[in-house]
Amino acid sequence: MSHLYITLQAKGGVGKSYVSSILAQYFQELDLAVRCIDTDTTNPTLMRYQPLRCEYLKLSEDNVINPRAFDTLVEITATAEAETHIVVDVGSNGFQPFMAYAVENDLFHVLEHLDVQVVINSVIAGGPDVAETVKITKAVLEHTRVPTLIWQNAHLGALELRQRPVADLELFAVFAHRILGWVTLPKYPAATFGQDVEHMLKQRWTFDEAIERLTLMPRMRIQTVKRDLWAQLDRVFAPVPRAIG
Repeated sequence: MSHLYITLQAKGGVGKSYVSSILAQYFQELDLAVRCIDTDTTNPTLMRYQPLRCEYLKLSEDNVINPRAFDTLVEITATAEAETHIVVDVGSNGFQPFMAYAVENDLFHVLEHLDVQVVINSVIAGGPDVAETVKITKAVLEHTRVPTLIWQNAHLGALELRQRPVADLELFAVFAHRILGWVTLPKYPAATFGQDVEHMLKQRWTFDEAIERLTLMPRMRIQTVKRDLWAQLDRVFAPVPRAIG
């Protein structure tokens, strides 16, 4: 069995590539076989994380999406070696074509029969983007039937809608059996943690690269950020606590 993790969100600039990179790094540290694929047609950010050795899958020609490119993605997934963890970053411009392809071709049913375990990563952004990203995540849950890992990005503001925490909204209770878990990217103090994370993201460094290259206190703060994220992912994928360097 191979494992496919697809990061989907129609709203741009909400941290999809960061989420994909986190997941790939986490699986690498578990000594799992990891394969990363970037399909973003305008800004293939995941490609810039050099240690992830990401491949690029071209989805469009002359700004026109080629649905047969998704056939290639299915072929890559179906022929991967057993227990390979494939992380796919779908850009915002590929969201609608991917969903249309998935529905038209009954994609998730096909992958199930090919012995591929699929998980969707959906990103909900706080602040001004919360309503739109919640709506899109709800649509993903409604139009698919595979486990979904929901990432909450508090960088742009509070993760609240109608004065309620996003995770407590009734609309998600309906899909509780399919929500694999919740991972939160917290809003950090701007002058310390926030600045260090922003620097790491601008450089397209992995956590380990940042820890190696930064000075003492920024390095310690990035280690703390990594430790918190890994602990959240452990609760989803590997309940046994692990030490993180």
